Amino acid sequence: MNYIWEAALAADRAGTEREAVRFISVRNGSPYAEVVLENINSLELERQEVEVNPLYRFSREFSGVFDINNEGYQKARELFFDVAMHYMVQLDLRQGLSKQEYALRFLLKDLLEGVCGSQAASVIKGFEKEKTRRLLRLILKLYQCGSSIYLFREVMRCMYPDSMVYASNEAVRQVLIYVGAKETEVERERLEFLRGMFLPVNFEVFLFWEHHFGIIDVEETMRLDEIILF
Repeated sequence: MNYIWEAALAADRAGTEREAVRFISVRNGSPYAEVVLENINSLELERQEVEVNPLYRFSREFSGVFDINNEGYQKARELFFDVAMHYMVQLDLRQGLSKQEYALRFLLKDLLEGVCGSQAASVIKGFEKEKTRRLLRLILKLYQCGSSIYLFREVMRCMYPDSMVYASNEAVRQVLIYVGAKETEVERERLEFLRGMFLPVNFEVFLFWEHHFGIIDVEETMRLDEIILF
């Protein structure tokens, strides 16, 4: 870890709010790194207070503020530095954003604000960050291509790696879904959201949670005490 934006991403991975991270200026930091760590090869935050060498990239801006001859307003200077570093993190992370990345951010903002309903907002908040990102990409693809069983199969595989989606041979608009996860209230709400978002409204859906329905000549689905009849 070298730069302050890497510390912010480490906070994301640890489930820590970026606002909870505090950047502190250090007087005797390494001239070869921005973030000062005991273990220079560490990829994780050791604590929420991150020590930073203010002169590594921003000597012109902070050399006067943190001159050792300055006295007074210590708390104000520390607060200013923390705010400035958080602002620089945002600038760093936004560099090189594509048009799609901006679209994904606007889409996430709309979903969290309830544009697609309170249930959608609640479900989106419950997903892990990486799954949320993958889901947003697929929703954007949905807007571009329209709903289809193939896109629904793709989103199910992303959200539930063990899932299987089948199109029924008996009815054109009938879908059988093996989720491969334990049925809970949270998972039911997620599946309802995914069905409503990615499948046409006239599709009939049958859900199978932990146990697969039996398929003749497929041994994995014909295990005793693990078969669901359909």
